[in-house]
Formats: sequence, C-alpha cells, structure tokens
Amino acid sequence: MDMLKRWLMLLPVLLSLAAPGLAEVYTGTTAALSTVTVRTEDAGTIGSAEAVAGQRVEAGQPLYRMKAQRTFASQDGDVSLISADVGDAVSGEVLELAPTQRYTIHCTVDSAYKSAAAKLVHSGETVYAKCTRDGTHRAVGTVTEIDGAEYRVMTLGGELYVGETVYLYRDDAFTAAQRVGIGTVVVSDTETYEAEGRLTDLRVAEGDWVERGQLLYATGGGEIAAPVSGIVVSLSCQAGDAVEADQAVAEIVPADAVGVEAQVDETDAARIAVGDRVALTFAGREDEDATPGTVVGISYVAESDRYTVVIRPETDAALPLGMSVEVRV
Repeated sequence: MDMLKRWLMLLPVLLSLAAPGLAEVYTGTTAALSTVTVRTEDAGTIGSAEAVAGQRVEAGQPLYRMKAQRTFASQDGDVSLISADVGDAVSGEVLELAPTQRYTIHCTVDSAYKSAAAKLVHSGETVYAKCTRDGTHRAVGTVTEIDGAEYRVMTLGGELYVGETVYLYRDDAFTAAQRVGIGTVVVSDTETYEAEGRLTDLRVAEGDWVERGQLLYATGGGEIAAPVSGIVVSLSCQAGDAVEADQAVAEIVPADAVGVEAQVDETDAARIAVGDRVALTFAGREDEDATPGTVVGISYVAESDRYTVVIRPETDAALPLGMSVEVRV
C-alpha cells in the first residue's frame, strides 16, 4: 500500500518530464502590420517638412508644404490670352502678354559709323532711331538682345511705321559718328509665359494691363497631406528637394495596422495556429485588463532559426511602435 501511494505521488512529475510542455507566456513588441505610401500629386519643390518620423498624425494633416513657383511680368503690357485656370495641370503656355511698346526694331551694326566703338552695342543701353527716307519718323528705345553683329531694340516712345528702315544712334542729335546700325521696324512680339505643374494661383484676366514685375500666376504650392491617421515611419524629403509627380515621399502605419510580433521556437510554433486567441498585456499598462488578440500569421525567420507569430490586437487604444508586450496563449 505504501508503495502504491508513492507511485501515485510521483506520477504528475513523471508525466510532466515525459511530455514537452507548451510555454504559455511570450515576450513580443508592437510592430507594423502594413504601411501606406504617401505620393506626390504633381512635380514641384518641397518648401518645408511639417512632420517627423515617429509622429502620430491625423488624416488630412500636412506632412509637407510645397514651394510655389511664382511668375512675374517682365515688361508692361496687356494680357492678350490666358490658356489655363486655377487647378489645371499645365505643361507649356499659361498666358500671353502683348507689350505696351508697339514696335521692335531688328538691327545690325551694318551701316554703323566706321569705328570700333560704334560697332559695339551693349544690352540695356538707350538708342535713338529715325527713318532713313526723310528722318521725320523718330523713336527712342533700349537694346534688349544681342547676337553677334545683330541686336534688337524695344521702343519706349516715338512714332515709327511698321516695315520702314531706320538708322540707330547713341545721341538724340543723330550725330553721324554716333550711328550704331540700321534696322527694320516690326510689330512687337507677344510674350509667351509657360510653366510645368499645377496652376495654384492666377492674378490676372484677359484684357488686364499689367506693369513690369507684377505677379501673374503661381504653380505648385499647397500641401502633401496624410491620407490616413497613423504613425509616420519615414519621410524621404526635406526643404529644397525637387520632387516628381507620383513620387513616394513618406510611409505611414495606419492606426488600425499596429500589431504584435513575438519570436517563438519551432516546438512552440507547431502548437500555435492562425486564428488562435491570445491575451496581450502592454508595458506600462499592467494594471489594465488584458487585451484580446488573434494570431493572423506565422512565419519562419531563417536568421534567428525562430518563428515570428503575428497578432492583431482588439483595441481602440493608440499603440506606439516598439512597445513591449506580454503574450499569453
């Protein structure tokens, strides 16, 4: 009888030694179950970054502010054509400006006075024109473009006829020794303004008269916002960076995509299955009730010769990444 009692007392110990047991508690950390890539809508330049990696953001919150590219009138004139409206993606002409100066003179140093000084003109200098026929048509202008022996003069005042030939001088007395060339009067070219990107601001309308230096329009600008609420895990741009359309500029872990990863050995992994229910206790929240969770994946990690058990917690609480978690199976 004594011998039988001793065997009965030893039986639980022998059974526990004979059968490998399943560990019930594991240590894990919170990790991303998935991420959302944030992409640019248009090409442009980053003006400033409004978030940092690790920051929790709400849907619609700015991650970057884009720098607007502003375009100004290079001369006085009338807006003769507008080819786009605010919000349009443009690639080329935005508007045309008809200069206030009605005439342009296409010139050459041919017929200039026979001196090196007379045959050398400078961009921006003032010259005086009179017609070669009888000198009755006269005007004053500014040298705007030079290409070897040829140059262009934009008239600032006076009266000339389109198509007539004029002599150009450095003085309003039309001194022969100050003659710098000969030219033909044409109608001033309409100036075309072009852009690439999305038109975000338009300050003029067709028929408006504008002054040199006046803002005409702007492209780019605006914000690149978070498409979902969650945790910013990476930002790939900084102020001054040029970006292309549809370029990836950030990664966000959605608020409902923070899960738990626990490393287990092969024996324990064989006893855990997708769909199993577990209890989770998060570091710093030990005084709270355990949070239920569900095993959603098991994968082999070759580097560590262990398995990763992935768990989706059932909680509305905002979980940070990298938090220690106790997992009870």
